[in-house]
Amino acid sequence: MNYTYLLTRSIQACKTNPEYIYSPLKKISPGDLPKNKKLLKEGFACEVRCQNVYLTTGYAGSKNGSRDRATELAVMLLQKSVEVKVVQRKFKNTTHDDLVLCESGTSPEFPPALKQLDDFIAAMKECVPGQPNSDPQQGPSSAKHWTNFVLTENASDAIGILNNSASFNKMTIEYKYILMPNRQWRCRVYLQDHFLAEGYGTKKTSKHAAADEALKILQKTQSNAGATKTVQVQKVGNAGRDPGKKKDLKDLVVYENSMNPVCTLNDTAQFNKMTVEYVFERMTGMRWKCKVMLENELIAEAIGVKKIVKHVAAEEAVKVLKKTQPTVVNNLKKGTIEDVISRNEICGRSAEEALKQQIKEDNIGNQILRKMGWTGGGLGKSGEGIREPIAVKEQFKREGLGLDVERGSKIAKKDIEQIIQNYAFSDSKIDLTFSTELTNDERRQIHQIAQKYGLKSKSHGQGRDRYLVVSRKRRKEDLLDQLKQDGQVGHYELIMPQDK
Repeated sequence: MNYTYLLTRSIQACKTNPEYIYSPLKKISPGDLPKNKKLLKEGFACEVRCQNVYLTTGYAGSKNGSRDRATELAVMLLQKSVEVKVVQRKFKNTTHDDLVLCESGTSPEFPPALKQLDDFIAAMKECVPGQPNSDPQQGPSSAKHWTNFVLTENASDAIGILNNSASFNKMTIEYKYILMPNRQWRCRVYLQDHFLAEGYGTKKTSKHAAADEALKILQKTQSNAGATKTVQVQKVGNAGRDPGKKKDLKDLVVYENSMNPVCTLNDTAQFNKMTVEYVFERMTGMRWKCKVMLENELIAEAIGVKKIVKHVAAEEAVKVLKKTQPTVVNNLKKGTIEDVISRNEICGRSAEEALKQQIKEDNIGNQILRKMGWTGGGLGKSGEGIREPIAVKEQFKREGLGLDVERGSKIAKKDIEQIIQNYAFSDSKIDLTFSTELTNDERRQIHQIAQKYGLKSKSHGQGRDRYLVVSRKRRKEDLLDQLKQDGQVGHYELIMPQDK
């Protein structure tokens, strides 16, 4: 079980994120390390916190290992009945108060903190409604006027947007409930003690209704205020190229390797060694404009919610480019995979090579045996000995030479290398596709051998459907020339604008 993934997704469901704090073990006093564990001197400690509350600490030889151990302990702890306490925790030579999570009714000893605890207490005070900000340069949060509130659209509902925006602005959002005579609840939203809006319903729905109304008021206030535009830029492509050298878009070729238009644009930029930019401009409220720029030229734009506007703009940009530019389609992920190389075929090819390499009469060992009276067949006076030469068994892992493990149908490295070597030295234009039967170790060996012979290799699919393709490194110009002549090369297909 992946405890790190489980803990992260669980915490993110609560509209927040876990915090991981790392420290090398050599920077921690030996007296502060666990006595019942054998730890590497070059290892790491990882402390997990959530909303400024300490959860657990893990120790291992690597950063990822210490994180995984800490998250495993945290998941095990959260499955019990727990409570939050304020305890004294040590940091270097001092002790400070800290919020910790522990099993209900227990008072365990906690390991030393890996970070200055004063930072946690200060951050905690900022997140508590009504608490003043401890930063003397910023002043108390109540000193800020509610009209300076800036919305940040990083949540899917009004309550999340308001709460995240309050944290961003270091202001206070409060929800106050009153049970009405008709048994309905009234919820009022206050920003910096200023009444914004109210909603009615059950206790849960009244909060959502009030938050929706408050968000509309804030969006209208910000649009009327004429605040400066927020501009964000995302750049993908050949970032290492000289910015003064601009490529002509008339030579562009659309490279379609996915049904996702954003992926298609990014792949096209890399295929043509160009740069694509996504420029976001806040319009009003939750509406954003996204411009798709290719080599600093506007291709398309769209307006909408930030979460989907990039996808809409990219989809429009791909349509515009396909009208005038040729498209190279990679059909590898479409339909069934034909002509795959199976495990049995790899072993069969290896057996064929072995037959070709049988010991001939000019072999020096063969000649010595014949001088001693051997005429062929098995060894020994009556021919009862072995008939075939002793085969060499290669060890690719850290197994000893004397270890005799039944490998079953495991493929040897030399079997794979012979196939890839023959392909590399041939004129074949068809890519090598290896079956889903191969293991992770065998696919890793194929990647290494393909790199050795200057070939490309990439795995596709997930789990048991994962397969691997080895292909030649083709220049864009060479691939286009072959496609114009043959129409299709391997799983690549060329579609000209007039064919659409």
